[in-house]
Amino acid sequence: MKTKDRKKYIFITIIVVILAIAIFFFSNRYILKSVDINKRKINKKIETSLTSTENIINDNQSPVANNLVTDMTQNENANNEKEEILTTYKGYPVIAKLEVPKIELETYVISEYSEKALGVSVTKFYGGNPNEIGNFCIAGHNYITKNMFHDLKNLSNGDEIILTDLNGNKVRYVVYLVETVNPNETNCLSQKTNGKVEVTLITCTTDSSKRIIVKAEKN
Repeated sequence: MKTKDRKKYIFITIIVVILAIAIFFFSNRYILKSVDINKRKINKKIETSLTSTENIINDNQSPVANNLVTDMTQNENANNEKEEILTTYKGYPVIAKLEVPKIELETYVISEYSEKALGVSVTKFYGGNPNEIGNFCIAGHNYITKNMFHDLKNLSNGDEIILTDLNGNKVRYVVYLVETVNPNETNCLSQKTNGKVEVTLITCTTDSSKRIIVKAEKN
């Protein structure tokens, strides 16, 4: 090959190599730029998706939180049921309403104990106020009438007693003791309840020789 032709060949080769390098360089920059743009687009989509998801979660959490508060309020109200009751019954002042579901008893508790009052309904016999710390004792005759204590003997441990006071507070008690005692045994009237809220129901046996005692504590 002639010297002139050789130089021309080398020159063309150098130009081709430079062009190839330039093309590669700019192509690579374009590819990298495209990748970067696509990466930004993907990140933007991810960010938007995460934001949307977060909003959905927050939106879904709000009613759940509201429902939780509502449920808690409902449960609290359920534990503190309110009911208006009569303040007098057949001319006698009332201190509470007594319900015993198992024996289908619903009666008003007259606030003062007397033989006349006992002939009308059950009465407060001893203790403090209903639904307060202490032992609220209620006495009643063993009469076969719907508002008396004839069926008290059919109660057993675990049965429910409901007492509603004059403030409308409806409190549920669970029976923990049913026993028959002699008339001179007065332990059932004790007010030493260790801070508990209790109710005691008292009536006579059929032959009036003994006393049936039912004790329950606040559920």
